[in-house]
Amino acid sequence: MNFLIIGKPNVGKSSLFNIISADKNNIIHKSIGTTRDWHHSQFKNNLNINIYDTPGIDKINKKIFDNKFENLINKIDIFLYLIDYKSSNYVLDKEIINFIRKYNKEIILIINKDDNFNQDKDLNTFGLNNHYYISCSHKLGIDNLLDNLEKNLVKKKQIQKEDYSIGLFGKTNVGKSTLLNQLVGYNRSLVSNTPKTTTDIVTSSYTFKGNSYSIKDTAGLIKKNKIDKESLDYYATKKTLSIIKEPDVNLFMIDVEQGFDNQSKKIFNLISEKSNILIFIINKIDLINANKKKILSKLQDDIKAEFSQSKNFIILTLSSLNKRDITSLKNYIHNVTFKVNKQFSTSNINKWLKLTTNQKPHSRIKGKEVKFKYATQILTNPLTLKIFSNFSKEISTQYKRFLINSFYEYFKIKSKNIKIIFSKSSNPFN
Repeated sequence: MNFLIIGKPNVGKSSLFNIISADKNNIIHKSIGTTRDWHHSQFKNNLNINIYDTPGIDKINKKIFDNKFENLINKIDIFLYLIDYKSSNYVLDKEIINFIRKYNKEIILIINKDDNFNQDKDLNTFGLNNHYYISCSHKLGIDNLLDNLEKNLVKKKQIQKEDYSIGLFGKTNVGKSTLLNQLVGYNRSLVSNTPKTTTDIVTSSYTFKGNSYSIKDTAGLIKKNKIDKESLDYYATKKTLSIIKEPDVNLFMIDVEQGFDNQSKKIFNLISEKSNILIFIINKIDLINANKKKILSKLQDDIKAEFSQSKNFIILTLSSLNKRDITSLKNYIHNVTFKVNKQFSTSNINKWLKLTTNQKPHSRIKGKEVKFKYATQILTNPLTLKIFSNFSKEISTQYKRFLINSFYEYFKIKSKNIKIIFSKSSNPFN
Protein backbone atom coordinates (compact mmCIF):
# COMPACT_ATOMS: atom_id res chain seq x y z
CA MET A 1 0.00 0.00 0.00
CA ASN A 2 1.38 3.41 -1.03
CA PHE A 3 0.30 6.81 0.34
CA LEU A 4 1.20 10.12 -1.32
CA ILE A 5 1.17 13.29 0.80
CA ILE A 6 0.12 16.23 -1.33
CA GLY A 7 -1.01 19.84 -0.90
CA LYS A 8 -0.02 23.48 -1.25
CA PRO A 9 3.38 24.71 0.01
CA ASN A 10 3.94 25.13 3.76
CA VAL A 11 0.87 23.24 4.99
CA GLY A 12 2.96 20.73 6.97
CA LYS A 13 3.52 17.88 4.50
CA SER A 14 7.12 17.27 5.56
CA SER A 15 6.18 17.56 9.23
CA LEU A 16 3.55 14.85 8.77
CA PHE A 17 5.97 12.74 6.71
CA ASN A 18 8.58 12.86 9.48
CA ILE A 19 6.01 11.94 12.15
CA ILE A 20 4.51 8.93 10.39
CA SER A 21 7.55 7.56 8.53
CA ALA A 22 10.33 5.26 9.65
CA ASP A 23 12.92 7.80 8.41
CA LYS A 24 13.16 11.49 9.15
CA ASN A 25 15.02 12.71 6.08
CA ASN A 26 12.98 15.78 5.24
CA ILE A 27 13.98 19.24 6.33
CA ILE A 28 11.34 21.40 7.98
CA HIS A 29 11.88 25.13 7.62
CA LYS A 30 9.79 28.28 7.66
CA SER A 31 10.79 29.03 4.05
CA ILE A 32 8.10 28.20 1.52
CA GLY A 33 9.15 25.50 -0.92
CA THR A 34 11.62 23.73 1.37
CA THR A 35 10.76 20.34 -0.14
CA ARG A 36 11.83 20.39 -3.80
CA ASP A 37 11.61 16.69 -4.70
CA TRP A 38 9.40 13.76 -3.73
CA HIS A 39 10.67 11.52 -0.94
CA HIS A 40 9.92 8.00 0.21
CA SER A 41 9.94 6.08 3.47
CA GLN A 42 8.16 3.15 5.04
CA PHE A 43 5.35 3.69 7.52
CA LYS A 44 6.81 3.48 11.03
CA ASN A 45 4.01 1.20 12.31
CA ASN A 46 3.92 -1.13 9.32
CA LEU A 47 6.80 -1.60 6.90
CA ASN A 48 4.40 -2.87 4.22
CA ILE A 49 3.07 0.67 3.85
CA ASN A 50 5.07 3.24 1.90
CA ILE A 51 4.77 6.99 2.44
CA TYR A 52 5.74 9.54 -0.22
CA ASP A 53 6.20 13.27 0.41
CA THR A 54 5.95 15.81 -2.43
CA PRO A 55 6.81 19.45 -3.11
CA GLY A 56 4.00 21.92 -2.57
CA ILE A 57 1.72 22.66 -5.51
CA ASP A 58 1.17 26.38 -6.02
CA LYS A 59 -0.74 26.20 -9.29
CA ILE A 60 -2.47 23.71 -11.55
CA ASN A 61 -0.31 22.77 -14.50
CA LYS A 62 -0.92 19.31 -15.93
CA LYS A 63 2.39 19.19 -17.78
CA ILE A 64 4.46 20.17 -14.73
CA PHE A 65 2.54 17.79 -12.49
CA ASP A 66 2.94 14.83 -14.84
CA ASN A 67 6.64 15.56 -15.40
CA LYS A 68 7.33 15.67 -11.66
CA PHE A 69 5.33 12.62 -10.67
CA GLU A 70 4.95 10.47 -13.80
CA ASN A 71 7.04 7.64 -12.32
CA LEU A 72 5.26 7.82 -8.99
CA ILE A 73 1.52 8.20 -9.57
CA ASN A 74 1.02 4.66 -10.88
CA LYS A 75 2.34 3.26 -7.59
CA ILE A 76 0.02 5.32 -5.38
CA ASP A 77 -3.08 3.80 -3.81
CA ILE A 78 -4.26 6.73 -1.65
CA PHE A 79 -3.67 10.49 -1.73
CA LEU A 80 -3.32 12.23 1.64
CA TYR A 81 -4.30 15.81 0.84
CA LEU A 82 -3.25 18.38 3.47
CA ILE A 83 -4.84 21.76 4.02
CA ASP A 84 -4.06 24.49 6.56
CA TYR A 85 -6.74 24.81 9.26
CA LYS A 86 -5.84 28.49 9.70
CA SER A 87 -6.41 29.33 6.04
CA SER A 88 -9.53 31.14 4.97
CA ASN A 89 -9.16 30.51 1.25
CA TYR A 90 -9.32 26.98 -0.15
CA VAL A 91 -9.98 27.82 -3.81
CA LEU A 92 -6.68 26.37 -5.07
CA ASP A 93 -7.03 23.33 -2.79
CA LYS A 94 -10.39 22.52 -4.36
CA GLU A 95 -8.92 22.91 -7.84
CA ILE A 96 -6.03 20.58 -7.03
CA ILE A 97 -8.34 17.96 -5.49
CA ASN A 98 -10.61 18.07 -8.54
CA PHE A 99 -7.53 17.76 -10.76
CA ILE A 100 -6.17 14.64 -9.00
CA ARG A 101 -9.56 12.91 -9.05
CA LYS A 102 -8.74 11.92 -12.65
CA TYR A 103 -6.23 9.37 -11.33
CA ASN A 104 -9.08 7.38 -9.75
CA LYS A 105 -7.31 7.08 -6.39
CA GLU A 106 -8.89 7.41 -2.97
CA ILE A 107 -8.34 10.89 -1.49
CA ILE A 108 -8.21 11.46 2.26
CA LEU A 109 -8.43 15.06 3.49
CA ILE A 110 -6.16 16.00 6.41
CA ILE A 111 -6.63 19.34 8.16
CA ASN A 112 -3.35 20.32 9.79
CA LYS A 113 -2.50 23.12 12.26
CA ASP A 114 -5.72 22.70 14.24
CA ASP A 115 -3.66 23.49 17.34
CA ASN A 116 -6.66 23.83 19.70
CA PHE A 117 -8.32 20.80 18.12
CA ASN A 118 -11.58 22.63 17.43
CA GLN A 119 -12.45 20.37 14.46
CA ASP A 120 -15.04 22.85 13.27
CA LYS A 121 -14.38 23.47 9.55
CA ASP A 122 -17.14 23.14 6.98
CA LEU A 123 -15.61 20.47 4.73
CA ASN A 124 -18.63 19.58 2.59
CA THR A 125 -17.37 21.80 -0.20
CA PHE A 126 -14.42 19.42 -0.80
CA GLY A 127 -16.72 16.49 -1.58
CA LEU A 128 -14.54 13.95 0.25
CA ASN A 129 -15.83 11.24 2.58
CA ASN A 130 -12.79 10.74 4.80
CA HIS A 131 -11.11 13.54 6.74
CA TYR A 132 -8.92 13.90 9.85
CA TYR A 133 -8.01 16.89 11.99
CA ILE A 134 -4.42 16.99 13.24
CA SER A 135 -1.79 19.33 14.62
CA CYS A 136 1.73 18.21 13.72
CA SER A 137 3.33 20.77 16.02
CA HIS A 138 1.23 19.67 19.04
CA LYS A 139 0.91 15.97 18.03
CA LEU A 140 -2.88 16.16 18.18
CA GLY A 141 -5.00 13.65 16.26
CA ILE A 142 -1.91 11.79 15.03
CA ASP A 143 -2.64 8.47 16.76
CA ASN A 144 -6.16 8.38 15.33
CA LEU A 145 -4.79 9.14 11.85
CA LEU A 146 -2.11 6.44 12.11
CA ASP A 147 -4.60 3.81 13.26
CA ASN A 148 -6.92 4.56 10.37
CA LEU A 149 -4.13 4.68 7.78
CA GLU A 150 -2.98 1.25 8.85
CA LYS A 151 -6.50 -0.11 8.46
CA ASN A 152 -6.35 0.94 4.82
CA LEU A 153 -3.74 -1.73 4.18
CA VAL A 154 -5.70 -3.86 1.73
CA LYS A 155 -2.88 -6.04 0.44
CA LYS A 156 0.46 -7.24 1.71
CA LYS A 157 3.55 -6.30 -0.22
CA GLN A 158 6.85 -8.02 0.16
CA ILE A 159 9.42 -5.69 1.63
CA GLN A 160 12.23 -5.19 -0.85
CA LYS A 161 15.49 -5.15 1.01
CA GLU A 162 18.30 -3.22 -0.60
CA ASP A 163 21.52 -5.20 -0.89
CA TYR A 164 23.77 -2.13 -0.72
CA SER A 165 23.47 1.62 -0.20
CA ILE A 166 25.20 4.52 -1.96
CA GLY A 167 25.65 8.18 -0.96
CA LEU A 168 26.44 11.09 -3.31
CA PHE A 169 28.55 13.89 -1.82
CA GLY A 170 30.34 17.01 -3.02
CA LYS A 171 30.02 20.74 -3.49
CA THR A 172 26.89 22.29 -4.94
CA ASN A 173 26.31 21.92 -8.65
CA VAL A 174 28.95 19.25 -9.37
CA GLY A 175 26.34 16.97 -10.98
CA LYS A 176 25.16 14.75 -8.11
CA SER A 177 21.48 14.90 -9.06
CA THR A 178 22.23 14.28 -12.73
CA LEU A 179 24.29 11.24 -11.78
CA LEU A 180 21.50 9.87 -9.58
CA ASN A 181 19.03 10.27 -12.43
CA GLN A 182 21.35 8.39 -14.80
CA LEU A 183 21.96 5.58 -12.32
CA VAL A 184 18.25 4.98 -11.66
CA GLY A 185 17.30 5.47 -15.30
CA TYR A 186 14.83 8.36 -15.08
CA ASN A 187 14.56 11.95 -13.79
CA ARG A 188 14.16 11.10 -10.12
CA SER A 189 16.04 14.13 -8.74
CA LEU A 190 15.41 17.74 -9.65
CA VAL A 191 18.22 19.10 -11.86
CA SER A 192 18.97 22.77 -12.42
CA ASN A 193 21.87 25.01 -13.37
CA THR A 194 21.07 26.96 -10.23
CA PRO A 195 23.26 25.87 -7.28
CA LYS A 196 21.63 24.38 -4.16
CA THR A 197 18.65 22.90 -6.01
CA THR A 198 18.78 19.78 -3.81
CA THR A 199 18.12 20.58 -0.14
CA ASP A 200 16.50 17.44 1.26
CA ILE A 201 18.10 14.04 0.88
CA VAL A 202 16.61 12.45 -2.24
CA THR A 203 16.43 8.64 -2.13
CA SER A 204 15.89 6.21 -4.98
CA SER A 205 17.10 2.78 -6.08
CA TYR A 206 18.22 0.70 -9.01
CA THR A 207 19.10 -2.93 -9.70
CA PHE A 208 22.24 -4.14 -11.43
CA LYS A 209 23.51 -7.68 -12.00
CA GLY A 210 21.05 -9.14 -9.53
CA ASN A 211 21.74 -6.67 -6.72
CA SER A 212 19.52 -3.84 -5.49
CA TYR A 213 21.13 -0.51 -4.60
CA SER A 214 19.52 2.33 -2.69
CA ILE A 215 21.08 5.69 -3.49
CA LYS A 216 20.91 9.03 -1.67
CA ASP A 217 21.52 12.38 -3.34
CA THR A 218 22.59 14.93 -0.72
CA ALA A 219 22.64 18.70 -0.59
CA GLY A 220 25.89 20.23 -1.79
CA LEU A 221 28.16 21.19 1.08
CA ILE A 222 29.16 24.84 1.40
CA LYS A 223 31.51 26.76 3.69
CA LYS A 224 30.39 26.91 7.31
CA ASN A 225 31.24 30.58 7.66
CA LYS A 226 28.84 31.36 4.84
CA ILE A 227 25.86 29.63 6.45
CA ASP A 228 23.26 31.48 8.49
CA LYS A 229 22.18 29.10 11.27
CA GLU A 230 18.55 30.04 10.65
CA SER A 231 18.78 29.38 6.92
CA LEU A 232 17.69 26.43 4.84
CA ASP A 233 21.35 25.89 3.84
CA TYR A 234 22.27 25.25 7.48
CA TYR A 235 19.67 22.50 7.89
CA ALA A 236 20.53 20.99 4.49
CA THR A 237 24.25 20.85 5.36
CA LYS A 238 23.53 19.42 8.81
CA LYS A 239 21.37 16.68 7.30
CA THR A 240 24.03 15.82 4.71
CA LEU A 241 26.76 15.54 7.34
CA SER A 242 24.58 13.31 9.53
CA ILE A 243 24.39 10.44 7.01
CA ILE A 244 28.01 10.14 5.82
CA LYS A 245 28.61 6.96 7.84
CA GLU A 246 25.40 5.24 6.71
CA PRO A 247 26.01 4.20 3.06
CA ASP A 248 28.09 1.17 2.15
CA VAL A 249 29.68 3.18 -0.67
CA ASN A 250 30.11 6.95 -0.90
CA LEU A 251 30.73 8.72 -4.20
CA PHE A 252 32.65 11.97 -3.78
CA MET A 253 32.29 14.23 -6.81
CA ILE A 254 34.10 17.26 -8.20
CA ASP A 255 33.48 19.31 -11.34
CA VAL A 256 36.43 19.00 -13.75
CA GLU A 257 36.25 22.73 -14.57
CA GLN A 258 36.26 23.76 -10.90
CA GLY A 259 39.02 21.28 -10.10
CA PHE A 260 40.08 20.14 -6.65
CA ASP A 261 39.63 23.54 -4.98
CA ASN A 262 39.90 24.34 -1.28
CA GLN A 263 36.25 23.64 -0.53
CA SER A 264 36.41 20.28 -2.31
CA LYS A 265 39.54 19.40 -0.33
CA LYS A 266 37.79 20.11 2.97
CA ILE A 267 34.76 18.04 1.96
CA PHE A 268 36.93 15.16 0.73
CA ASN A 269 38.87 15.13 3.99
CA LEU A 270 35.61 14.93 5.93
CA ILE A 271 34.02 12.29 3.70
CA SER A 272 37.14 10.10 3.52
CA GLU A 273 37.43 9.93 7.31
CA LYS A 274 33.86 8.70 7.80
CA SER A 275 33.20 6.58 4.71
CA ASN A 276 33.33 2.83 4.53
CA ILE A 277 34.11 2.60 0.82
CA LEU A 278 34.84 5.82 -1.07
CA ILE A 279 35.02 6.38 -4.83
CA PHE A 280 36.45 9.68 -6.09
CA ILE A 281 34.69 10.94 -9.22
CA ILE A 282 35.84 13.70 -11.57
CA ASN A 283 32.63 14.62 -13.37
CA LYS A 284 31.69 16.63 -16.47
CA ILE A 285 34.73 15.59 -18.51
CA ASP A 286 32.59 16.14 -21.62
CA LEU A 287 33.24 19.86 -21.06
CA ILE A 288 36.95 19.44 -21.90
CA ASN A 289 37.44 20.13 -25.59
CA ALA A 290 41.23 19.86 -25.93
CA ASN A 291 44.16 18.13 -24.19
CA LYS A 292 41.73 15.97 -22.21
CA LYS A 293 44.27 13.29 -21.21
CA LYS A 294 46.82 15.86 -20.09
CA ILE A 295 44.30 17.86 -18.06
CA LEU A 296 42.84 14.80 -16.35
CA SER A 297 46.28 13.32 -15.63
CA LYS A 298 47.45 16.56 -14.01
CA LEU A 299 44.27 16.84 -11.94
CA GLN A 300 44.65 13.27 -10.68
CA ASP A 301 48.29 13.91 -9.79
CA ASP A 302 47.28 17.07 -7.90
CA ILE A 303 44.68 15.10 -5.93
CA LYS A 304 47.17 12.38 -4.99
CA ALA A 305 49.81 14.94 -4.05
CA GLU A 306 47.39 16.89 -1.87
CA PHE A 307 46.15 13.94 0.19
CA SER A 308 48.37 10.96 0.89
CA GLN A 309 45.31 8.82 1.63
CA SER A 310 43.83 9.56 -1.79
CA LYS A 311 46.35 7.20 -3.42
CA ASN A 312 44.41 4.35 -1.84
CA PHE A 313 41.16 5.45 -3.50
CA ILE A 314 40.29 4.80 -7.11
CA ILE A 315 39.77 8.06 -9.00
CA LEU A 316 37.25 7.71 -11.83
CA THR A 317 36.64 10.21 -14.61
CA LEU A 318 33.25 10.36 -16.25
CA SER A 319 30.52 12.37 -17.83
CA SER A 320 27.24 11.70 -16.06
CA LEU A 321 25.57 12.28 -19.43
CA ASN A 322 27.47 9.41 -21.07
CA LYS A 323 25.69 6.04 -20.80
CA ARG A 324 28.92 4.06 -21.24
CA ASP A 325 30.48 5.94 -18.31
CA ILE A 326 27.42 5.20 -16.17
CA THR A 327 27.61 1.49 -16.99
CA SER A 328 31.31 1.47 -16.10
CA LEU A 329 30.54 3.17 -12.79
CA LYS A 330 27.80 0.64 -12.01
CA ASN A 331 30.26 -2.17 -12.72
CA TYR A 332 32.84 -0.66 -10.41
CA ILE A 333 30.29 -0.17 -7.62
CA HIS A 334 29.16 -3.76 -8.16
CA ASN A 335 32.73 -5.02 -7.78
CA VAL A 336 33.66 -3.02 -4.67
CA THR A 337 30.44 -3.76 -2.78
CA PHE A 338 31.43 -7.41 -2.55
CA LYS A 339 34.20 -6.20 -0.23
CA VAL A 340 31.86 -4.31 2.10
CA ASN A 341 31.70 -7.11 4.64
CA LYS A 342 35.04 -8.72 3.84
CA GLN A 343 36.62 -10.50 6.79
CA PHE A 344 40.40 -10.95 6.81
CA SER A 345 41.73 -13.98 8.64
CA THR A 346 43.62 -13.28 11.86
CA SER A 347 46.54 -15.41 10.69
CA ASN A 348 46.96 -13.39 7.48
CA ILE A 349 46.70 -10.12 9.36
CA ASN A 350 49.45 -11.21 11.74
CA LYS A 351 51.68 -12.39 8.87
CA TRP A 352 51.33 -8.89 7.41
CA LEU A 353 52.01 -7.25 10.79
CA LYS A 354 55.17 -9.27 11.44
CA LEU A 355 56.55 -8.73 7.94
CA THR A 356 55.80 -5.00 7.93
CA THR A 357 57.09 -4.15 11.40
CA ASN A 358 60.27 -6.19 10.84
CA GLN A 359 60.99 -4.40 7.57
CA LYS A 360 60.44 -0.98 9.13
CA PRO A 361 60.38 -0.96 12.95
CA HIS A 362 58.92 1.90 14.94
CA SER A 363 61.54 4.21 16.44
CA ARG A 364 62.41 3.45 20.06
CA ILE A 365 60.33 5.05 22.78
CA LYS A 366 62.06 5.96 26.03
CA GLY A 367 64.99 3.88 24.85
CA LYS A 368 62.88 0.73 24.54
CA GLU A 369 61.90 -1.33 21.50
CA VAL A 370 58.30 -0.97 20.34
CA LYS A 371 56.77 -4.43 20.00
CA PHE A 372 53.66 -5.21 18.00
CA LYS A 373 52.46 -8.47 19.49
CA TYR A 374 49.16 -9.30 17.83
CA ALA A 375 46.50 -7.94 15.49
CA THR A 376 42.91 -8.79 14.68
CA GLN A 377 39.99 -7.38 12.71
CA ILE A 378 37.25 -6.14 15.04
CA LEU A 379 34.89 -4.48 12.54
CA THR A 380 34.06 -4.87 8.86
CA ASN A 381 32.21 -1.58 8.36
CA PRO A 382 34.45 0.35 8.43
CA LEU A 383 37.31 -2.12 8.32
CA THR A 384 38.92 -1.72 11.75
CA LEU A 385 42.02 -3.43 13.09
CA LYS A 386 43.12 -3.67 16.70
CA ILE A 387 46.87 -4.00 17.23
CA PHE A 388 48.30 -4.85 20.64
CA SER A 389 51.55 -3.09 21.53
CA ASN A 390 53.65 -2.32 24.58
CA PHE A 391 53.46 1.41 23.73
CA SER A 392 49.89 1.68 22.46
CA LYS A 393 49.43 5.36 23.37
CA GLU A 394 52.78 6.52 21.99
CA ILE A 395 52.56 5.14 18.43
CA SER A 396 53.32 8.03 16.09
CA THR A 397 50.78 9.29 13.58
CA GLN A 398 53.35 8.86 10.83
CA TYR A 399 53.88 5.19 11.67
CA LYS A 400 50.15 4.57 11.89
CA ARG A 401 49.80 6.02 8.40
CA PHE A 402 52.64 3.76 7.25
CA LEU A 403 50.82 0.69 8.60
CA ILE A 404 47.57 1.67 6.91
CA ASN A 405 49.28 2.20 3.54
CA SER A 406 51.14 -1.10 3.97
CA PHE A 407 47.85 -2.91 4.68
CA TYR A 408 46.34 -1.45 1.49
CA GLU A 409 49.29 -2.62 -0.55
CA TYR A 410 49.70 -6.06 1.05
CA PHE A 411 46.04 -7.05 0.68
CA LYS A 412 45.56 -5.16 -2.62
CA ILE A 413 42.70 -3.03 -1.31
CA LYS A 414 41.36 0.05 -3.08
CA SER A 415 38.76 2.61 -2.00
CA LYS A 416 37.95 0.93 1.33
CA ASN A 417 38.53 2.95 4.47
CA ILE A 418 40.79 1.36 7.10
CA LYS A 419 41.07 2.31 10.75
CA ILE A 420 43.68 1.06 13.24
CA ILE A 421 43.25 1.05 17.02
CA PHE A 422 46.24 0.41 19.26
CA SER A 423 45.72 -1.38 22.56
CA LYS A 424 47.98 -2.21 25.47
CA SER A 425 49.44 -5.69 25.27
CA SER A 426 47.55 -8.04 27.58
CA ASN A 427 50.87 -9.60 28.71
CA PRO A 428 52.66 -7.19 31.11
CA PHE A 429 56.01 -8.97 30.56
CA ASN A 430 56.06 -8.19 26.81
